[in-house]
Amino acid sequence: MRSGGDRFGVLRRSTDALLQQGQQLVSRGDYAGAAEKFKGALNAWRNGSGPRQEEARIIDFLGKCYVAQRRYEDAYALYSEALGFLTGSAYDEIYTSFLYLNERMGTFTKKPTDGF
Repeated sequence: MRSGGDRFGVLRRSTDALLQQGQQLVSRGDYAGAAEKFKGALNAWRNGSGPRQEEARIIDFLGKCYVAQRRYEDAYALYSEALGFLTGSAYDEIYTSFLYLNERMGTFTKKPTDGF
């Protein structure tokens, strides 16, 4: 999130603090603890009416924690919801994670190579 003097400055700083705590937990392999921090950051961001477009970073962190815990359905629901409102590079970032998850889950199969 960007920091600055705009009306979301305090919200960004508190959200960034939760994201940093979550990243520290990820570095220790505590994906469940990290997911709780990231979920808290997302809830705080939404409760503070933070711009939806800026949620992509939080959603990406949370989704990757879900995947690391093999909570694929939770990650799928999170990414699907986000793809409904994100645009531009934020959309692209989450869509890339969504495609990876689909491959991991086996949702999409490869196209046949026998000409059909």
